[in-house]
Amino acid sequence: MPPTNVLDNILNSSLAGSFCEQLSVPKKRPTGDVGRAEQAQTGPAKRLRQLDPPAQTVPVSSSSNAASSQNASNPNDSPLPPPCDTYIQLRFQLCRFKGVYRVARLPLTCTFAHLYKYILLIFGWSGMHSHKAEVLTHAELYSSAYRPGEIKKHRSFRIPEEPDYDDDPRAWQEWMMFYGKCARDPAMRVSPNGKSYEDEWMGDDSEPLDMNDPWDRVWAETRVPCKKDAEVTLGDVWSWRSKDNISKGDCSNGSIGISFEYDLGASWLVHITPESSKDEGYMWKERTPRSYPLLITAKGAPPTEDARSYRKDIDPKKKTVPGLLFVHDTFERFLKTEICSVVRNTELAVYKADQPPASVLEEEESEDDDEDEDEDWENFGVRVL
Repeated sequence: MPPTNVLDNILNSSLAGSFCEQLSVPKKRPTGDVGRAEQAQTGPAKRLRQLDPPAQTVPVSSSSNAASSQNASNPNDSPLPPPCDTYIQLRFQLCRFKGVYRVARLPLTCTFAHLYKYILLIFGWSGMHSHKAEVLTHAELYSSAYRPGEIKKHRSFRIPEEPDYDDDPRAWQEWMMFYGKCARDPAMRVSPNGKSYEDEWMGDDSEPLDMNDPWDRVWAETRVPCKKDAEVTLGDVWSWRSKDNISKGDCSNGSIGISFEYDLGASWLVHITPESSKDEGYMWKERTPRSYPLLITAKGAPPTEDARSYRKDIDPKKKTVPGLLFVHDTFERFLKTEICSVVRNTELAVYKADQPPASVLEEEESEDDDEDEDEDWENFGVRVL
């Protein structure tokens, strides 16, 4: 039986407001004030180029036909997001690979379906594996010298802050009893079908919650919503004013991040967090609404996807990135399957679908030879036995 004072608090509180009332909400600011203080972010800072399209197209590097599955024609593929005058600058950090990251400006109308496609483009993944995303609040980053761009810890904005055990041991015990297991839950889960592991496990025939039961009330207040990736936009996560973001002002825009996981078996993690420029912060309004993302910085590339061996891969942070990735219409052409993107042994290759470079063809022939050699050894072992 829960402690009486906690039970009374739960029963007397409203479903939506009982947790937020225990937390301090930031003061209101004038409209349009993004807040320089909250935009302070660790990481390299540099002046960004304008959002105008580049005057010249940079020559293209190589890639692979393995990306064809990633760009397969699908009538359900989303077009570019609607034009928007509010942009946010984000850092896409490949976890466990310090020198592999991207910095890009995206419109707030960009959905998580667009975000997924954009990640496939900039990291060269095929899209053949499952993926999911989680929105994290009260996120704290590792130091930029240790693991730049990676989220160290986070806390759900729906959960009261953990009391200090030394100040009030009883309050800490009560907090652990009710909230200890869900304090690190995300603010939202996003998946292609809009279902989380909890939904899959409990099914659609689960019993309705009893709001007179304190445990059911805690479950209802702390349950994490899961939505389809086409239904959630970046504007639902971050907002021009902090009071309108996903936490409704409980935490600043700079303390919100996204954990994107690709290939749930191999668990390639990308942490997405606001990245401030030197003078402009990380969010601003443009005079002319635009609908395309713009890549600002790209360093390194992931290891080769689904490789039988990484012995031919060079250091990921030394892999090259082609200039075509920075051209403003590349993402639109990628969605139209006119452009392919794939990570190779020495580079991230982005190329026109009908013009694969010679280096890609040579690398594919080498992979075929390796597979034939492995097959020969397997057949030899069978004959010996």
